Order: sequence, then structure tokens, then C-alpha cells
Amino acid sequence: MIISRYIFREILYTLLAITALLLLIYISHRFMAYLVQASAGDLPATSIFQLLALKLLSDIMLILPLGFFLALLLALGRLYKDNEITAMAACGIGVPVTSIISLGVMFAVVIGILSLLLAPWAERKMVQLQTQLKAAAEVGGIAAGRFKGFSHGKGVFYVQTIDTDNETMHTLFVQVNLPHKRVIMVAKRGYQIAPAGEMFLVLVDGHRYESQPGSLSYVITEFAEHQIRIPKRLDISPQNQREAIPTGLLWFAQEARLQAELQWRLSLPLSVILLAALAVPLSYTTPRQGQYAKILIGILIYLIYNNLLNVARKWVERGDLPPWIGVWWVHVGLLFIIVVWFYLPLLKNGFQRLFKFPQ
Repeated sequence: MIISRYIFREILYTLLAITALLLLIYISHRFMAYLVQASAGDLPATSIFQLLALKLLSDIMLILPLGFFLALLLALGRLYKDNEITAMAACGIGVPVTSIISLGVMFAVVIGILSLLLAPWAERKMVQLQTQLKAAAEVGGIAAGRFKGFSHGKGVFYVQTIDTDNETMHTLFVQVNLPHKRVIMVAKRGYQIAPAGEMFLVLVDGHRYESQPGSLSYVITEFAEHQIRIPKRLDISPQNQREAIPTGLLWFAQEARLQAELQWRLSLPLSVILLAALAVPLSYTTPRQGQYAKILIGILIYLIYNNLLNVARKWVERGDLPPWIGVWWVHVGLLFIIVVWFYLPLLKNGFQRLFKFPQ
């Protein structure tokens, strides 16, 4: 019991350090991506941290299994390097395999809660937030005094000042290039509406100038109010996002893509248990090899395992693989490798006795 608590403490300290490093890398990457979107006007800058928190909650279930696997390899590798495992063996105490796998089961419960409950909830919240921000991004992402394109480059928008209190724009310029004519509009004021999921820019007290390409003659129209439709749908349903569908709705789903999503969510906690079992024989090193001898091999195995899970998931989605086989063959393959690795010393001794010839 004392040995198990000591090993658990070593694993926990290493897990916290590795997870902090992985989260720092992830948050930096995501923050820069959202910052680029905000600078391009595709995302309001005030919503970056809210989106970042939801995205982190959605993806942390992918980060923690890798951190736990590396923590096991590093912690057990240090015990081998410092001959602590050798001292334990001399006292008749082996590596507490059952305790380590039990720790993996407890950690798998945490990953299961994230994968089955919290991550889909975060995805739904993120889709709802992005839906609300799409209209605001067209105008909210514009700094006063700057030109901004919209409608895939077919239009240019400019506003001199923006009143953020009542979301009203002042002194507007809009140019829209249509297939057979060019339209220029100027207005004193403007605001935005989104009825029935469509986005409209409403110009108030302005003039409309319309001309044919290459022509110097204009048709001038004065208007009190003029609406411009921005062709972008705002109604993004969470049900259309596979990752946002609640897990309870996936259990009895018949669609291949939904069955693949359910198997993927169940695979994440299962992978934690399998990786915990794999780390025990994989972490064995001699003092000369050092603490980090098996890290490269462990990362390589993890990448192959994770990529095979993604490949199997795509096969199920496309119908190339029956759902009853699904992604489970990848787990069975890793389980077979774990069993072979555990009994590898016995297999080596058996082969040596089998092929040992008399002198």
C-alpha cells in the first residue's frame, strides 16, 4: 500500500507537469488561430476567450490520455533508472501492476465523463455562440475607418464611426459588384438585423448609385431606408454537428456516422486503461538506458494507435466496415500487444530452452 501511494504520487506530479505543458501548447495554438480570425474581422475580439474555454473543454479529453501515458512512462522509467524497482524486487515486491491499472480505470472514468457528457455540451454551446457571433462578425469585427470585404469579395464595406452602445454605425459606404452592374451606396446611419436566420444590413438616409460596367452614367436613387442581404446562413443547428449531439441520442442511432461517433467517445476512456497497462512493460529500462529511453517508442505507439482509431472511425462512417467490428479491432490489437509484452520474458526463456542444443 505504501509502495502504491509512492508510485501514485510520482505519477501524479509527472502528470500535472506534462498536462500543463500540453495545455500551454494547445492554448497558445488556439489563441493565435482565434486572434488571426479576429484581426481579419471574422470573429469579435471580445469572444476569443469564451470560445477558447469551450474549445479547450471539448478537446481536453484528447490531451489528457497522452499526458497520462507519458506520465506513466516517465515516472516508472525514473524508478528503473534509480534502481528503486530493483530494490523493491530484492525485497520480494514487484511492480504494482494491479494498482497502476486501477489508477488507469479511475482516470478513465474522468475521461469518460469528459467524452460522453462535457465535451458534447461544450460543442453545443460553442455552435450556439458561433451562430450568435456570425452576424456580429460582419460588422463587429470591423474597426472604424477600415474597409472590409464581404460576400466572398463581391462587396466592400466601410464605416466611419461605430456607436457600440446601440450598435449603430454612422457614415457608411457600401459597394457591391453584381454580374451586370455596380452598385454604390452611402448612408448617414446603419444597423444590422437577422430575421429568419438571414443577415441584413439596413442603411438609413442615403443615396444609391447604379451603373453598368465601363459606363459613366449613373442612376441615382435617394432612400430613407435600404436593406442589403448578406448571403450567409446563421441557423447552424447543433444536431448537424456530429460532435455536438448528446451521447444519449447516439445509443440507438442507426446511421453509420452516428454509430462511429459513439464508438469514438467510448474509445477514449477505454484507451486510457489499455495505455496504462501498456506503460508497465514498456517502461522497463536498465540504468544505462536512462529515464527517457522508451519515450520515443511510447509516442510512436500512441500515434499509430490513435491514427488507426481515426482510420477505423472513417471506415465505419463510410460504411466500409460493419459497426459491430467498428473501432474495436484496434483495441483488440493493442490488447494483444500488451499481453505479448507482459509475457515476453517467459516467451524468450521458452524459445531459448526450445532451441538449446546439447554441447
